[in-house]
Amino acid sequence: MVLNQNHYSGSAKEEIPEDFKTSNKEGSLFQPITADRITIAELFLGIKRRWRTATLVGLAVGAAFIGYYYRSLRSYQRTISVQVEAIKPLGRRPGTTRELIKNLPEALPSLPLLSGETTGDTSTLIQILKSDLVLRPLYDKLLEADPELDSKSYTYESFRRSIKIEPQESGRFRLGNTSSKIIQITFSFSNKDKLKSALNLFAEKIIEFNEKEKQQQIFQNLRYVNQEIQKTLSQIDDLEDQLNRFRAANQVLKPDSIIGSGSDIGLYQKQLDSLIAKRNENVANIESVQQTFDSINSQLRMTPAEALVASNFSTSTNYTNLLRNLIDVEKKLTEEISKLQSDAPTVRSLEEERRLILRQIKQAAQQIAQRNQLPMPKDLVPYRSSVEEGLIGKYIEAKVELESLKRLDAELSRQIDATRQELVRLTRLSNPYRKIEQRIAAAQESLRLLLQTRQSLQLQIAQQDFTWRVLSDINDIEQYKVTIPLLMALAIALMLGTASGVILALILDSIDSRFLEVEQVRQNTRLSIVGQIPLAREFDQYSFTRLETPLTLWGLQHQLAGATPAFKESFYFLLAHLEQLGLQRTLAVTSAQSGEGRTTIAAYLGLAAATSGKRVLLVDANLRQPGLHQVFGIANSGGLTELLTGVLPLPNWFSCLETHSEKLWILTGGQPHPEPTSLLSSSHWQSFLASVQPAFDLVIVDTAPMVQYAETNRLVASVDQALFVVRLGKTKREMFAKALKEYDLGLKNKAMGIVVNGVRAAKQSQMEGLPVLSSFIPQSAAMS
Repeated sequence: MVLNQNHYSGSAKEEIPEDFKTSNKEGSLFQPITADRITIAELFLGIKRRWRTATLVGLAVGAAFIGYYYRSLRSYQRTISVQVEAIKPLGRRPGTTRELIKNLPEALPSLPLLSGETTGDTSTLIQILKSDLVLRPLYDKLLEADPELDSKSYTYESFRRSIKIEPQESGRFRLGNTSSKIIQITFSFSNKDKLKSALNLFAEKIIEFNEKEKQQQIFQNLRYVNQEIQKTLSQIDDLEDQLNRFRAANQVLKPDSIIGSGSDIGLYQKQLDSLIAKRNENVANIESVQQTFDSINSQLRMTPAEALVASNFSTSTNYTNLLRNLIDVEKKLTEEISKLQSDAPTVRSLEEERRLILRQIKQAAQQIAQRNQLPMPKDLVPYRSSVEEGLIGKYIEAKVELESLKRLDAELSRQIDATRQELVRLTRLSNPYRKIEQRIAAAQESLRLLLQTRQSLQLQIAQQDFTWRVLSDINDIEQYKVTIPLLMALAIALMLGTASGVILALILDSIDSRFLEVEQVRQNTRLSIVGQIPLAREFDQYSFTRLETPLTLWGLQHQLAGATPAFKESFYFLLAHLEQLGLQRTLAVTSAQSGEGRTTIAAYLGLAAATSGKRVLLVDANLRQPGLHQVFGIANSGGLTELLTGVLPLPNWFSCLETHSEKLWILTGGQPHPEPTSLLSSSHWQSFLASVQPAFDLVIVDTAPMVQYAETNRLVASVDQALFVVRLGKTKREMFAKALKEYDLGLKNKAMGIVVNGVRAAKQSQMEGLPVLSSFIPQSAAMS
């Protein structure tokens, strides 16, 4: 039989795709591509892969929400308006005095203070209406009025959440405004009739609160404020007594005050300034009189005593008496000047008296001088020629005035020192005095605030002439609205279901380690994807010719179509791609793990090659668990195990096949062997490969899973090329990586590419330009 050597060179004219030309010679075959970010398209692909799960979860969540809506969320709601304050203010009211406040009894007051403002504090009122003081009795009354309600199914917290109290919204109302005279009360309940009863009960309760509870609370607050006022007044009295005792003990009136003016320190400071000014003026007078005295003394050149002796004035009783009177007047004048102002009437009278005495002294001296006609002794006062008669009088007058001014200066100095000592003492007393005054001021401020508070409370008591009014018609059924309409609930259920389904689908897709798309396989390896096999649920049926050589061979005679055309057409694409990549004579079909369709792909690839005119030998080399015979429905006897163990000899392939026209021949695995590695590493295996290559155009070897069993590595090393099978939804990334790393250990040049099995939809572009698979015409044949 002449073999056609050109069959496996490939006859297709189309160009090899770019991804098929990827170099397999450099680097690891497992090279995952890490995406910088997840794109919208990838998210949609994940949702598309899990659409069934997403749909079921979305429906379940939506149905659960609708059930929850009918059971708990759906309720009726009604808003009523309540007028809580009179529209017109109640006007100004008579005031009261501090004496009346002191004598105020502990009972309820009846003394309204002066006020013209009656606007209420709506925000405080709302807080009171929301308190347990009002709501707890209402809740108990509601449970008592409706026997169907109980505290377990309808708790107090649920009751509180169903009530909303707020000021009425209007053009003049804004956030924080407390001048609104109308409040709105919104209540929600699952039953419309029960909602109506509850609103009637609530309106009755708040009006009762207005008439009783509110007034009682105000009276309690007012009683407390009156007690605080009494305490504050007592505190002020104690502090004032303490201040008076301080004044008496230290002999002061007001050392230094932070309240008002006119302190003792200020008065003494003014007196000190006046004394210093008088002393400065007196010093100037002393200097002036001293100059006059020195001038006269320089002319007389005698002491004052000598001048008196010389004038013989000392013998005159009248003159001596006048001098004594002058001294007394000047002493009094000095004392009065230190106490009073210089222009005081007493000072002016003494000065006038002093001038009169001086004039009398002067007259007496002149009389004595004239009467005695005594010349001035030359040994007392030197004269150039003669001395005027009044010079000695002036001299004595200057001396007397100089002594008087010096005594006045001494007295002023004493008074200045005393005033300064008093200022120091007052300064030490000012700090404790100010502390007492500060405490009094703080107590008075507290009293003022307490009086304002009491005034506000009394105004609220005075407003009891107005009763709250419900402005809404509670019996108007049309105003009762559903809180959440059904359409809104359906929209929410749709959104929740969609979101939960999508999120769950994305989560499941992200944690799934299996390959689910062809693109995922492409992103994790440098190998080309040479084929994409669609899903198939039905397969072809076959009839074989059994050939005993004595090795048992099975030759395909007839094929009954069962698989879809797209399934079989994908193997023509696979064969064409392999031929374009340089398909040689021996080809191993491998996979990472079992269950990935490795045996089926080997079988249909052999069928496609045989249909194209090649003589093909399918060999089941999975000696642990042979499965090729099950795909074709033939017996597994006298197979590869018996050949490699030497039980059966190698046949003469040319002599066996020269009389048979079948293109596809099958060699089963034979009986399972516990140590297939030794068989596939033996010389019998090498001899078998060498013997079949001249007789067949293509030898396809079905292998064991590559990751699970070590003999597959030795088998791949012994053949020309290998094909790796990945099944979508089955092959895991970690198993895929382990298998490709096995190829990295010296087998990279063997790998032709990857066949992706289990693709859901074959690409239309792959089915153009290649012949359609032709089925054999069925003939009678024995199936074993």
